Amino acid sequence: MFTIKILGREKNLTWSSGHYVPDNIKCRRLHGHDYALDVEIQCNEISENGMVIDFTVIKNLVKPLIDSMDHKFIIPKNDIKYERENNYYVYVNDQLKLVINSNEAFVFEYNVGSAEYIAIFIYNKLKNELIKYLNNFKLYITVYEGYGNTATFTE
Repeated sequence: MFTIKILGREKNLTWSSGHYVPDNIKCRRLHGHDYALDVEIQCNEISENGMVIDFTVIKNLVKPLIDSMDHKFIIPKNDIKYERENNYYVYVNDQLKLVINSNEAFVFEYNVGSAEYIAIFIYNKLKNELIKYLNNFKLYITVYEGYGNTATFTE
């Protein structure tokens, strides 16, 4: 079994985003974090060129995902009640939470913009791309929310 790993802080797989977690007393306030992403792949197979997969391929697949969130506010799509004049009107528990320009928002497909769901989001997108390159592999995605706080997802 081979294990390859990309350490996000060392390889510039980092971004900054704002978010809120509605059902948490402290985190329901609008706030942000500096994030980093580690990618780990375990695979029994190695290609003829002597690699499981080129690290650059992984970075090129991940970078657009994190760039799409960089310096944006993560808004769960179900919290957007309507859009008017390029602004999203965001409601939480039937109360207006914020109005934000659509260019400053990352519309998130999950109900909470937590590190755990960001890990799932990246995992699903990356896995769908990696199956074009790899067979029979295990993927681990670790999202750092600041320093020392991580959420890892795998199947």
